[in-house]
Amino acid sequence: MRRLEGKVVLVTGSGRGFGRSMALAYGLEGAMVVCVARTVSELEGTRDLILSSGGDAEVLRVDLAVPEEIESLREAVEAVFGGLDVLVNNAATSPWKTLDETTVEEWDMVLAVNLRAPFLLAKAFKDFMAARGGGSIINVTSRSAEMGFVAEVGYCPSKYGLEGLTQCLALELRPLDIAVNSLNVSAPEGRRLKPTELTLREAAEMSEEEQPRIASEAEMAEAFTDAWTFLALQRGSGVTGQRLSTKGLAEELNRDGWEAVEERLRSRLTKAVYQPYDFPRKVRYQTPGGCWNELVFEP
Repeated sequence: MRRLEGKVVLVTGSGRGFGRSMALAYGLEGAMVVCVARTVSELEGTRDLILSSGGDAEVLRVDLAVPEEIESLREAVEAVFGGLDVLVNNAATSPWKTLDETTVEEWDMVLAVNLRAPFLLAKAFKDFMAARGGGSIINVTSRSAEMGFVAEVGYCPSKYGLEGLTQCLALELRPLDIAVNSLNVSAPEGRRLKPTELTLREAAEMSEEEQPRIASEAEMAEAFTDAWTFLALQRGSGVTGQRLSTKGLAEELNRDGWEAVEERLRSRLTKAVYQPYDFPRKVRYQTPGGCWNELVFEP
């Protein structure tokens, strides 16, 4: 439908996984997609995927853990594209290690990429959005912002923090007509997302049993383009300060229609509500290589 024709959309962490799927969807909707990540070969793969699907995209290699590179990114976007309409803070990292295993350097890296970078990017691009009459910031989050998990001693705090940042920015940027929402990742029914830290090459080396379960970019775009486009087109006067599930939003839009969902969510914010739940008997947790371990607790 090309509902984003003429819009410039920047997606961090778009070399692989959830970010690549969002970038593809926005390209299909007519946006100029700015693909940002550290690995150039993966970024070029995303660009080629978008171009072959009839979209338009450019690649900018950036290390989001380095503030100076974020400033250079701002300058490049201004010089090449003249501004920005939509910022998707999708990039995230985690060593998937326990407290004893996690070093201070790893902790700092997780917080720098997952929380500090979205803060710096919002600072860098808010004036660009305001100059174009408003914009949308989408902070990609997960269940790790709702509850604790083993081997996520840096990742969980970063996602909890991202939710707080979302609420603060929704208040501060509304006068500029900039929407700020958080978006929980999802996969289509019967599929799963690629483990966060695995490169595309490593994912291709997963077992024959696991590989078919990973959702492809095309499957993700087919299932969720409406939801992602809905958020990209929001402004501060519309839906802002919401914590939304990709799958849930897609289902609501399909069931109730765009206008009804927008009316239901408009001019509301989200407050965290902490609820106790039963301590589990055992938990599975991800390892650095994308496999799983199990921790069993005493009765």
